[in-house]
Parts: sequence; structure tokens; C-alpha cells
Amino acid sequence: MLLETLFPSLFARRVLLLAAGLSFAALPLALQLTRLTGPKHDELLAQAEQRLVRRQWTPTVRGRVLDRHARVLAQDRPSYDIVVAFPVITGEWARSQAGIAARRAAGAGGWANMSPADRDDLTERFLPVYQAHLERGWDRLASLVGVPRAHLDAQRDAVYAAVTSRHAALVARRVESAIEEANARGQALTDAARRAIERRASQPIAEMRASHTLLTRVDDDIGFQCAALAGDETLPDATLLADDSLASALVAVPLVPGMDVIDSGERDYPYESLSISVDRSAFPSPLASRTPLSVWVEGVACHILGHLRDRVAGDWAGVPGDASRRRAFLDANPAAARDAFTADGEDRGAYREGDRIGDAGLEAMQEHTLRGLRGVKTTRLDTRTADILPAQPGQDVTLTLDLLLQARIQALMSPELGLATVQPWQGDERQRPTGTPLYGAAVVLDVDTAEIIAMVSTPTYTRRQLREDPRSVFGDEVATAHINRAIAKPYPPGSVVKAAVLAGAVTNGNYNPDHRIHCGGHLLPNRPDMYRCLIYKRYSTTHSIVLGRDLDGTDAVMVSCNVFFFTLGRRMGVEGLVPFYRSMGIGEPFGLGVGPEFRGQLGARADSSDLALPDAIQMAIGQGPIAWTPLHAADVFATIARGGVRRPPVIIRASMRDDPSDLAWNSRGVAQAMEGLRLAVNGERGTGRTLTINQRQEPIFNAPGVNVWGKTGTAEAPPIMGPDPDGPDGPLKPSVLEEGDHSWFVILAGRDRPRYAISVVIDYGGSGGKVSGPIANQIIHALIAEGYL
Repeated sequence: MLLETLFPSLFARRVLLLAAGLSFAALPLALQLTRLTGPKHDELLAQAEQRLVRRQWTPTVRGRVLDRHARVLAQDRPSYDIVVAFPVITGEWARSQAGIAARRAAGAGGWANMSPADRDDLTERFLPVYQAHLERGWDRLASLVGVPRAHLDAQRDAVYAAVTSRHAALVARRVESAIEEANARGQALTDAARRAIERRASQPIAEMRASHTLLTRVDDDIGFQCAALAGDETLPDATLLADDSLASALVAVPLVPGMDVIDSGERDYPYESLSISVDRSAFPSPLASRTPLSVWVEGVACHILGHLRDRVAGDWAGVPGDASRRRAFLDANPAAARDAFTADGEDRGAYREGDRIGDAGLEAMQEHTLRGLRGVKTTRLDTRTADILPAQPGQDVTLTLDLLLQARIQALMSPELGLATVQPWQGDERQRPTGTPLYGAAVVLDVDTAEIIAMVSTPTYTRRQLREDPRSVFGDEVATAHINRAIAKPYPPGSVVKAAVLAGAVTNGNYNPDHRIHCGGHLLPNRPDMYRCLIYKRYSTTHSIVLGRDLDGTDAVMVSCNVFFFTLGRRMGVEGLVPFYRSMGIGEPFGLGVGPEFRGQLGARADSSDLALPDAIQMAIGQGPIAWTPLHAADVFATIARGGVRRPPVIIRASMRDDPSDLAWNSRGVAQAMEGLRLAVNGERGTGRTLTINQRQEPIFNAPGVNVWGKTGTAEAPPIMGPDPDGPDGPLKPSVLEEGDHSWFVILAGRDRPRYAISVVIDYGGSGGKVSGPIANQIIHALIAEGYL
């Protein structure tokens, strides 16, 4: 009190300083209390709850792809690898866990004050507990997988020996290199310097921190059980402790320490390669034989099915990556999103590194259907309760394709059989060597259902070829094996379009079926050098002269008179012809869902506004600024067979289908078109009736009891140019890699009526009847062999 009386100001200042110090010390606690009870309360509580939850994912499987007869075309070959962390393999895990338990038993302060010898002693007291737990873990794993414990130990020891051997070799190289560098610097190597070099050189290699495969290709049941076991924990056996008071330092550890399961399965395509026995008795006589020939075909339906990759693609240059496409899919499909998301909003189908992802073909286009959803096991660490959401396999996709018919047609188009090679009877204008391979495509379409039964493109490729020699798939500018010619490559239609144009002209009122049109060899009276008939160009005569009459629609289709259809094109004009072509689907994608598609082209501009009357004249015979695909050709012929009712083609059974559209074609126009197609392959003057071989005529079509309607086409095609040797400004011209005419033959076939539309095109093959005709004929025989006709 005396001091307070004598020095009041000094005392007050000390009190204030003391209070300020206490307030400052309490400030962090107050701030933390405010943070915990304030605006971030819910977020922090959620974070705390999250730390009490362990989530473990279990793998799923991709959906299968089946053909129309339930043959499995693509499936996951389920297998999983069991991996174990290297510290567990060496046994170091037990000592590491014993050290952690020892520090926990001693407490932070106690451990800091212990001598190294006391620390080691306390650690040794815990070591037997974890060694015994590790041994039980190995026993559990061997029992679950169904292998003898000795086998598992041998695998473990082999991994240990391999890694330690690599480490020892690397240490020796590191030491040798460091000593050489020291000697080069003139540095004296004392014992301490050598020990420092050896210490640095002995640093662990990456394999010592990684997990290693001990068991390969276990099946999905065992893989799923191991994955579930990997997340389970238990307390080590405290009875192995000599001192019961140490038991409180034990905490839960994995039942099988260091174990994990990785997906090592493969996508299996059981019919990618197979042997096909081909009956050659109905081949053109130089190739015919009574002895069937077995043809080994590879890459069957590879263009359609596609392939996978194991790298996740990110967004790039404005193109959405895998994750972005999946988000868009889930946003657009609420039902799929409900299945995919867990209660806390995690996508069970999210992409992770190492996932197998569709990269091309159906595998890519149907990725979201085929992709499965992972399972998840959620364990609460405080209650030890677990909720299990099982994995959901991907959905199967069934195709309208008949795999064996597909393989049979691919065999027919292989160079080995000779049909798709240059032959003497074809009259090859470029005089290529006999046996030169020819590439092309074929489509078989069911007229009634518009289902694609076969869709072949040659050359094809195998997935192994894609992995090991991608240049052979992508590097050949002529073969272009990676392109599905049946739906993705543009072709000028040529004369195969004439029957449809006839039906359109009659329907539009541009041609009266009772009228005839004179063929003078060329359209314009004073221009014999343009708009000509082939018969005039080659033989200086006309169809009117040869037939002894002017032509009606049936005659014009039968003999493929260009002048007749030039006349129709001039009458229809762009304003009539373009809408007619569009009504048949030219210019719109099919949306098959199995890869890129060429939608068809009518002029350089999407709206065809660049077209003029001369273009319409050319387009009426399938030339000029018009292009389509073999599937367009089969679709159009099927529409003719239905009397002008179009059903868009499909190849996936469960896909949404547009309703058939009645194009309201004039029945007389359709009748003339069909009769012209019949006579084109059966009439004496038909352009697709016979082959001339060794000065003898042979029928192109020879399947007993099968009626055929068809049209040949020899379409002028742009050349394939090679690289320019001296650039665009140099005098040298680029080389021509391929040139000539594409060979078309499109037919309808059936015993009582048209059942199937078949289109065949051979790139730069030349004559439609001579090259594509025998292939189309053998496709009819293939349909018979597979029970369709």
C-alpha cells in the first residue's frame, strides 16, 4: 500500500501491462472460438466429420458389345493385380509401426528426453506385436487368393531380391562416379569423405518407395474381395506385449498391411481374328474352284467397334476432354446422374489415370453407356460401421451386325481370294499388274427394318497393329486403313443414283412415264464434246440407235443412258434435284453412334446456294458437286424397294429410331425404276448382266432362286496426290499416288421380293460391273451361307 501511495502512476501502468499481456495471450483462443462457432461452423464441422470417414473404391467392369445373335464382340477380361508396398515386403513396416507406437507410449516430452538406447529398447518391446500382425496379414492374403503361403513368400522374396539387386548396382555406380569426379577435381578422399559419398549413394531408389505386384490376373471376385479387405483395419494383438500398460499405445492398422488392388484387365475382342472357309465354286471362272479356301481375317469389325486408350484426355484447343464430356452427359441425363453420384456428391464414374476409355468407334461413341460405376465402401472410424454401395457394371450394347457375315464379306474382299484385286477381264485402263490389291467397302442393309447386317471397310487393321505399328494404319495415303469407308469417306455416286432420280423426276412432274426421250449421244446438239453418253464416247453410237427406239425410264436405267438423265437434271434444276436428294438423307448424318460419318454433300456450301443448272445436269448422273457413302447408296436403294418410304439405317439395336417417312413418290415412277433395275442385271442389254472372260460371257449373278435388281456405276474420282517435291511455287508437280474411276455396284436381292440392299464400292477399281459385280454376287452367296436367303 505504501508503494501504491508513493508511486500510483507506476503501479497503474504495471496493472495495465499485465492485463494487456493476458488479453493478448487469450486472443488466439478467442479467435479460434469465434471461427468454430461463427460463419465457418458448418464447414469446419463437415471437415471434422470427413476425417472420421474412410472411403474405399471398388472397381467396376465395362459393358459388353454383342452382335444380333448375342455373340460377344467386346468384353472386359476381368483380372486384377495384387500389389504390396515395398516396406511391407522387406518387413520394415513392422519396425516403423513399432517405433510409432513407442513414441506414442512415451509421449512427446518423454520421447524427447529418452536416450537412443532407451528408445530402441521401447521400440523392441512393440516389435513382436507388429511382426506377428504382418505374418497374419500374409496368411490372410494367401487364404483369400487361394495360393499356398509358400508361393506368396516366394513372390515376395523374388521382388525383394530384384529391388535390392538394382539398388546395390546403382549404389556401386553412384560411388564409382562420385570418386571419379573427386579425383578429377584433385580432391583428397579421406575416410570421412568416402563415408559421405557412400551415404549419399545409398539413398533409396523409387522402387523402394513403391508397391510391387505379387499376384497377377486374379479374377474379379477375388479382386473385389481383396479391394474390400484392403480398407479394413483392426487393433494388433496386445497379448504379445510383456507390459499390459503399453496396450493403450496400440491403434488400428490394416488387416493386410500395404496391400492394394489394381485393375489389370484387358478389353477382349473374341472375334477380332478368325478363319473363314469360302466356297469358290460360284466365282468368275479364272478364280473358281471346287475346293473351299480358308481365309484368315484380322481386324474384323475393328472400324465399327473401335478401341480404347488408358490415358485421360483433358480439354485442349477448345475441344472438351473426358471429364468435360462426362459432366455434360450427366447434366443432360438426370437419371444417369442420380445413379452416378454418391450421397456427398462424388461421381462414381469419374475418370482417373489408368482408366480404360473409348478412343474410337463404338467404344468412344458409346462411352457413357458402356462405362460402369465404381462401388464404394464408406467406414466411420468412430463407430467402425460400414456402408457398402456395390459397383454397377456398364450397360451392354447390342448391334444389328452379324459378326460372321461381316467376317465372311471381309474375307471375300481380301486380296487372297482375288475378287478385290486387278484381274485381266476387268480391262484395267491403267494396266496395273494382275493381283494389285484393291480397297473398298460393302454394306448389307435389311430392307424391312433398315438394320445394318454387315458394314465392311478394307483395308482394316488390328488393335495390336495400332499399338505396335501405327504408321501402317495412319501413314498410307492410299490405303487409309483407319477410315471406315462405308460411312466416313465421300464418293461420287456415279450412275447408281439414276433409278432414284427417275422416281424423283416422275414424282416432281418433270417426266411423264408414258413419254420417251431421244438419245443422240450428247445433250447439247452442237456440243458433242460434253454431256455425253459413254456409248457415244467409246463407240460413236447412241442408245436410241442400239435399242431401235427412244428411251423410257425403264430403258434408261437398264442401259444407263446419260443423255436421258442429263435431260431430267436440266428439267428438275437445282430447285428440284437438291430437295429431292435431301429427302433421301443426303446431307444429314446417320447418327449411328459408331464413329465419324460423312453426311453427304450437295455443293460446296451447306445450303447448296453455290449450285447452278450445269451442276444439276451433272448431279442427275451422280457426278459433279455431289458425294455420298456406301451406306447412303444402300439406304437409297432400300427406299426404292419400299416404294418411296425411307427408314433411317441403324446399327445399335436399342438406339432411338426416327419414324419412317413416306416421301410420297409416284408409284409409276417407282415401278419404272424397279423394272429398270431388274433389266440392268437380267436383260440382254443390261449393263450389269455379264462378264466377258476369255471371249466368253459369264453371268455376274448366279445364285439359284435369288432375284436381283441392281445398277452399276463407274464414277469419275479426284486423284490422290502425293507431296509436292519443290513446294507450291516450284516448277515440279506433285506425284499422283492414285487415280481413275471408282467402281460401284448396288443391288437389291431376295427370293420373293427385295429383302436386302447391298452396296459395293471399290476405290479406283474402274468398271462397276466387272470389278464390284462379282463381289456383290458373292455377298448374296454369303447371305445364303449364313441363312438369310
